[in-house]
Amino acid sequence: MSLQEKRLTEINNILSKTGFMTTVDIAKNLQVSPMTIRRDLKRLEEQGQITRIYGGAQSNNQTESTTNEKIKKNIVEKKEIAKLLANKITNNSTIFLGAGTTLLMAVPLLIPKNLTFVTNSLPAFNEINKSDCRLLLTGGELHRNTEEFLGEKAENIFNGLNLDYALCSTNGISENRVTTSTIPEGNIQNIAIAHSEKSFVVADHTKLDHSDIITFQKLDKFDCLVTDPEIENEKVKKYSKYIKMIY
Repeated sequence: MSLQEKRLTEINNILSKTGFMTTVDIAKNLQVSPMTIRRDLKRLEEQGQITRIYGGAQSNNQTESTTNEKIKKNIVEKKEIAKLLANKITNNSTIFLGAGTTLLMAVPLLIPKNLTFVTNSLPAFNEINKSDCRLLLTGGELHRNTEEFLGEKAENIFNGLNLDYALCSTNGISENRVTTSTIPEGNIQNIAIAHSEKSFVVADHTKLDHSDIITFQKLDKFDCLVTDPEIENEKVKKYSKYIKMIY
């Protein structure tokens, strides 16, 4: 196998896992020049493996994991993040709780704080509904893969709402870009952020230096990034340039 063929295989594997990645980030991962990666991406596109997009490429063989698949990954890290996040939320606050398994794991720690919840997550709604907390479900069209409600109907609930916190999730963070897999998933979080006094994004350390196809918000627009203690010092230094980090 030639060096290029090995790179093509590695690039294909990376994009299959991340969905989308910039040319620069792929080059850094493989320790070659961006020009080399551009040639490789062109060849992979000719083979039908990937689709080149301005600044990077997306896999043609990747679909977003389901909630049941995601919740089994990095459980220890997600529980650590849930504890750190809960400690930042003031009792009796009104919060938007986005979809995502890390945020779902935080629900049992948030409920005792007597919060008012607004959520577009069906699993989170079902858990919160077992408590006495005030609870608003956005409604809208159910995205069955991630079990979240999306679209204009879901977004309209925020008209007139005043929130203390927007708790948001992501599929990957690269440099100053916070990413997700579809535009509607990003839109509802952006609207929640616009109606909130503070906004936090949660991501375990494996999501740093990775991208999904859609950048929905700049990292430095959030008040805080909550990650887990396993994050490498190099990444702490890198991302602290953009945002306050809790880990």
